[in-house]
Amino acid sequence: MKSAIRRWGPVLGMVLGAHAGTIAAQVPASLRTQTTATGIAYVTGGVGDGEQNALDEMKRDYNLRLKFARAGSGAYLADIKVQIDQEGRQPYDMTVLNVTSGPVLLAKLPDGQYRIRAESAGQVQSKVVRISGGKANDVIYHFPASS
Repeated sequence: MKSAIRRWGPVLGMVLGAHAGTIAAQVPASLRTQTTATGIAYVTGGVGDGEQNALDEMKRDYNLRLKFARAGSGAYLADIKVQIDQEGRQPYDMTVLNVTSGPVLLAKLPDGQYRIRAESAGQVQSKVVRISGGKANDVIYHFPASS
């Protein structure tokens, strides 16, 4: 038994090490989770197939999942200004995230009600979501073509 471990241990280590490197390589360096001063973890990106695939794998860890697209064509949009305010925080609503996003924004928010304001090329849309019980909220913003 000990001789088998000595013989196959280094091979097993190389195989597992190579596999771990492959998993890490699947997440592009541009998709690092960031945390705001208010403690909100988020990641944004989605330009290109590599980032789209990586974000699709990461989304299960986030309870708010936003996508931004062009109305009609469904083409993804980037450079979206996003502000998320938690409603009902006394005495005022509290901004918990203010970021320029790629086509996809994933965030981990505590339970509560949030107003999400998204702006693309001067066009603003606002939606309200309730985060509760660990359930995921998928929200898609469709912006009309600029005139």
